[in-house]
Amino acid sequence: MVDSRAKGAAGERQVRDVLRSRTGLDWQRVPLSGALEYMKGDLFIPNAHNNYCVEVKFYKDSHFNDKILTNKTNEFISWWEQTISQAKKQGGKPVLFFKYNRSKIFAATKDKPSVVNEYMYVNQLGCYVMEMTNWLVHEKPSFTNG
Repeated sequence: MVDSRAKGAAGERQVRDVLRSRTGLDWQRVPLSGALEYMKGDLFIPNAHNNYCVEVKFYKDSHFNDKILTNKTNEFISWWEQTISQAKKQGGKPVLFFKYNRSKIFAATKDKPSVVNEYMYVNQLGCYVMEMTNWLVHEKPSFTNG
């Protein structure tokens, strides 16, 4: 049986390492998994103003599917709602990185892509979903003010 907390921590480390590699910034996991009132999300850049609140979800099966349209209990919907809520508390823009077994990592954001053409827009959630590396490389999001 897979420990979901261990899988979540491994997912956070994997996304952290991609972000470090692609941005050159010193990404860290949030201590106590967001339990600190002043620090929300799963990943952050120490000693910097973080423009994004980063949530990470790794699951066995895809939850980004047709149930988004028909099922209010779809996991992707709850992940996005959590991301929005955490971002409001932190004062940053929401970004959700998610993946399922044997898939690439995807990014969900409120920012409409200006360069990436391969994305999906989920109207009822107001988010754009695309492959993480495409978003990082082509959209070049500004993660800090410095």
